[in-house]
Amino acid sequence: MGLINRKNHEAAADGLPSLPSSNEKGSLTDGDLARVDEKGLFTDGDPARVEDDPETSLHRGLKSRQITMIAIGGAIGTGLIIGTGSALAKAGPLSILISYTIVGFIVYMVMCALGEMAAYLPIQSGFTGYATRFCDPALGFSLGYTYWFKYIIVTPNQLTAAALVIQYWVPRERVNPGVFIAVFLVAIILINYLGIKYFGEIEFWLSSIKVLTIVGLLILSLVLVLGGGPDHDRKGFRYWRNPGAMKTLYATGDTGRFLGLWSTFVTATFAYLG
Repeated sequence: MGLINRKNHEAAADGLPSLPSSNEKGSLTDGDLARVDEKGLFTDGDPARVEDDPETSLHRGLKSRQITMIAIGGAIGTGLIIGTGSALAKAGPLSILISYTIVGFIVYMVMCALGEMAAYLPIQSGFTGYATRFCDPALGFSLGYTYWFKYIIVTPNQLTAAALVIQYWVPRERVNPGVFIAVFLVAIILINYLGIKYFGEIEFWLSSIKVLTIVGLLILSLVLVLGGGPDHDRKGFRYWRNPGAMKTLYATGDTGRFLGLWSTFVTATFAYLG
């Protein structure tokens, strides 16, 4: 109770709505509900604390090692493995280096801000709860559905990418790609129905495999660049100079190089999404 009161004084000093002190679970009390109008706002001007409502709260069922590995492995997906190759061929190495650096810096600032809010005010409703508390309930609502739409769109993309990769070994004339899409979709649904305990463990090991694969690819690339391949050709920065670090796209000269750079921002954003 002393911690809650201290946070209430800090929130009041910063002009933020205070935490509920009359309910140990942090949910809205009868007194709070009596002060909420039809717009979801407190009659005294404070935004309604829907992020503290038990109906919108999340329960932690994952272990720290699972959360860490899922966070690392979640950034290693089709956007990085498959999308980077096409962006490299379309715009050149310097273009993707610039775009990935800029997008990465933006993501870093967002994560720092989210970390500051999580350390200052831990809540159970996730990052959408911070948008509700510090901005507006409408923003939290929109952010939640945007995140939902993101996964609804990305999941078919991931399934299609998996089927395309398998075509390298199994041509589509032999097996229709839709078969692999159906198999992976059923596997994903079954894993999500197993519950958080088994879901977290499966995700931990699958993410570990992805991390090990990326580390192996980095080591392999370094060996090939230094001449450790079958041809023993030390390539180094040869292709950085010829045909060049930036490739033109849709036009010639500086305009074409700028358009090539600009086209890679979509790939860079998708890569950080996973």
